[in-house]
Amino acid sequence: GIANTFVAAQGHNVGKSLYEADLVDEAKRLLSTCDIPVPTDVRVATEFSETATATLKSVNDIKDDEQILDLGDVSAQKLADILKNAKTILWNGPVGVFEFPNFRKGTEIVANAIADSEGFSIAGGGDTLAAIDLFGIADKISYISTGGGAFLEFVEGKVLPAVAMLEERAKQ
Repeated sequence: GIANTFVAAQGHNVGKSLYEADLVDEAKRLLSTCDIPVPTDVRVATEFSETATATLKSVNDIKDDEQILDLGDVSAQKLADILKNAKTILWNGPVGVFEFPNFRKGTEIVANAIADSEGFSIAGGGDTLAAIDLFGIADKISYISTGGGAFLEFVEGKVLPAVAMLEERAKQ
């Protein structure tokens, strides 16, 4: 995940976690110029399974055979505090493997913070929609996109073929 890439960019071992090794230098650059909240505690396991035991630990203590599967309580609450004061929130993706009960807490804390925020919230992407459904907060999100990857491309300002075609038709 994205957060794991930033954890690695800070020089921490991420063990067997998913991360973008080719983007670590870019993450370092971003960390030097932007205020990016990076996890300080995480939930790890030695296997990727629904029955895996979750161990809460500092990012300083991750072992080679472990993988990060969720935010820790301190990191999740730190994000929740940031979201509480946000005017606009763009939510794409859970912060943990919320499908597994032992690795759901981080996403639940963040999801509820977004739902409770007075800011305008936009959510998109399949996993995000599944988390919204699981936590029953759809009525508290300002706008939910079912566009998946196209949602992010639109937000990035990329030209979407279907939208371009509609714009051309509108000119006629």
